[in-house]
Amino acid sequence: MERITTIVNMASTLADLLADPALQLSCATGHSLLHRAVTHVHVAEVNDPTPWLTKGVLLLTTGLVERSPEQLDALFAGLAAREVAAVGFGVGLILNAIPEAWLRAGDAHGIPVLSVPLDTPYIAISEFVSRRIADRQLDQVRRMLDVQQRLAYSDATPSQQIEGLEQLAQELEAAVYWIAPDGIRRTVAGPSDVTEREARGITDELSRHLAAGRSSGSTAVGTLFLHLASTAGSPLAVARRRRYAPLEQGLIGSIATFIDLSRDTSALAGLAASLREQLITEALTGRMASDARLFETLFPGTPVCTVVAFGPGPAAAPARMREPAAGLLLKSAIAVSLATLDTPATPLLSTVDDGFMLVIPGITDASVVAAVEQFLRRETGNLASWRAGVSSPGAPGTLRALGEEARRAYRATAARPEVRVLRASELERTDLLDEWLRGSGDAPVFGTWRKRLAELDHASAERLVAAVAAFLAENGALEHAATRLGVHRQTLNTRLRDAERELGVSLSSPGDRALLWLALETGALPVPEGGGPG
Repeated sequence: MERITTIVNMASTLADLLADPALQLSCATGHSLLHRAVTHVHVAEVNDPTPWLTKGVLLLTTGLVERSPEQLDALFAGLAAREVAAVGFGVGLILNAIPEAWLRAGDAHGIPVLSVPLDTPYIAISEFVSRRIADRQLDQVRRMLDVQQRLAYSDATPSQQIEGLEQLAQELEAAVYWIAPDGIRRTVAGPSDVTEREARGITDELSRHLAAGRSSGSTAVGTLFLHLASTAGSPLAVARRRRYAPLEQGLIGSIATFIDLSRDTSALAGLAASLREQLITEALTGRMASDARLFETLFPGTPVCTVVAFGPGPAAAPARMREPAAGLLLKSAIAVSLATLDTPATPLLSTVDDGFMLVIPGITDASVVAAVEQFLRRETGNLASWRAGVSSPGAPGTLRALGEEARRAYRATAARPEVRVLRASELERTDLLDEWLRGSGDAPVFGTWRKRLAELDHASAERLVAAVAAFLAENGALEHAATRLGVHRQTLNTRLRDAERELGVSLSSPGDRALLWLALETGALPVPEGGGPG
């Protein structure tokens, strides 16, 4: 593949306008700034036209609005702030020459002032700029088609593909980002003022785009405009501080079609990670036998692994929407956080149930907990309510058991709303008991009780369950249970007798009391507010 040539900016300049004899323009001041590009032409005869102006605009006026020297200074200060290319002053209609005050204001604020004769229509200047822009776009398309053909009809190496992305970045005056095995990379060309927060936002958008499987899309991160396009490998994100024309979006998509940086030998680790993720998912979900030897083979030379179970808060409502990019975002965040350690790790992601599992080889749970907590603290959207459980470090051969540990810790966060991340080593006896109760299944008698309660009106059913719950919470002490509910002792006694009749139980039977306690603890019978076995 031939080396890609340097880009020549074909946009109109002030010098181009002055060089065209048909326009008959002359420069009254600002001769050293005639290299400025002109992107648009705008005509205005108002006190303050700056709200309608952008970088590169040639502002045309006849001086119809009278201004004092102070007002002129304020006008040119605003034009400089907007990075206006120049001011074209029409002479021969209102005034026969450009006033000295205009020239002084132009010099003071670095704004060239051009003289436009009466015989030159403003539309002619606008058409000149438009033709040059159209010519530039045509040349741009031809150059990018040349790059596209070079990539398509040769076995382009990764360095040649990146060179093509550099040319795309120069053409669009933007930065191109992509996901590499060693993290997010970008072209040399493009804005140099991208903040750390904006770079993190670009990473997030790349992950979302990859997870969603879209072919293209546009969004914004701060004041950066992003256009994303899928490639044969990871997607591209093109970033700059102005919007993209449809033609520019098309150029991005056409080049992206022929980019596949997975051919790079340095990407083999990333490809291997992807294969391992698929195998781990199959094993953790039970679709494939989880032989310990399989996990040892997937992590050769790795003494320990730590597993993270990550998903919506367990206490959330049952109907929850999947966040397809959530796992990728967490994986990326952990990878960045762990990159500073002496032993960098590549997290492996598996989609399990309505959440995700991350396997992190060679790293202790303390480092993992810190990375996950940092990620969740930064989140302000839907993921802010997500929670994570972290297993103890263990040998790769015990990965299935480590996954179960992480799940138990994740589920235990339901009882601890203030905890974002919980280690398996921090589980207490009550957490383990709750886990055992959840895993014990729903006894048939529980279903019978729910059915009988459903035949009652809602208020009556709720009163009976609350009475039983309070009775069990106070270990059968009627006075204390009545106080707990705020009712008379006799009222509680009547409700308990009704509950025994409706449910077919005896509260004097240790076995029935134990079953009722289990039903309330596991949620098989919902506990009304104010009751509960405690």
